[in-house]
Amino acid sequence: MTQVTMETLEPTVLYRMDPEHDRQSTATVPTEIGEALIVFRGPEDARGYQRTTGKHTDEEGFKPVNLSGEEISGVLDIHGLSVVAMPEPWTGEASSGVDVFSRGNFFRFLEECALASPGFAWLRLAWHHVPTGPGS
Repeated sequence: MTQVTMETLEPTVLYRMDPEHDRQSTATVPTEIGEALIVFRGPEDARGYQRTTGKHTDEEGFKPVNLSGEEISGVLDIHGLSVVAMPEPWTGEASSGVDVFSRGNFFRFLEECALASPGFAWLRLAWHHVPTGPGS
């Protein structure tokens, strides 16, 4: 996958809308601390995940969607999730696997990214109203 720098991060999830059955789905993965929302560094990484794993594919109706911190919080609420998994390190450094965060730790991580990187300026606007909820 393409190396992504802190300035080009676009938090992305794979999401599926099924208006016929009034359902929404998002890509999740089981972890030791609970079912986790998968958040990618950007749409390119999400597409790479689809190609590599054959899971949550376009054919199944899943599309990469870029989200703000507030929107990620909403997705977690809608789906009753309190854990976030990141399959790629956001720093572009090599990783030994998936990084797993509690909801609160994930938002603290995003806040640190927003403060440290001009590329996260869009995120700064959402921080004042992002609830961390239970399981933070």
